[in-house]
Amino acid sequence: MIPGGNLLNIALNVIGAQELEYYAFTGRQTNTAGYDVTSYAEAVSVVGSFQPVPRAQYANLGLDYQKTYWNFYVSADLLDVSRDVSGDQLVFDGRRYQCESVTPWRAIDGWNAVLCAEIGGA
Repeated sequence: MIPGGNLLNIALNVIGAQELEYYAFTGRQTNTAGYDVTSYAEAVSVVGSFQPVPRAQYANLGLDYQKTYWNFYVSADLLDVSRDVSGDQLVFDGRRYQCESVTPWRAIDGWNAVLCAEIGGA
């Protein structure tokens, strides 16, 4: 494969894709109690491949065994958790997920790998 050929789009034609609801992080506001409250944009649809992370890989990746993780492979830029940023959220199959870490392949091949942690019901 040649870099820039978007291997993800080729793979999605073979394995199929999932459509998720995407909530973009828009900022934080301090409420009257002094707590920062995160706000998100209205949901939009985003298509990619949403795959569970095998628990056998949790130790190698330094993940918390008390959580459930998924990888989302998508031809879009999503925002992960960083200083002063809560990151974006996704909804799939009635469950909500926090985008925790982005592996940025987009500049090289047109897609990103997003590690997501399940945070509860939609």
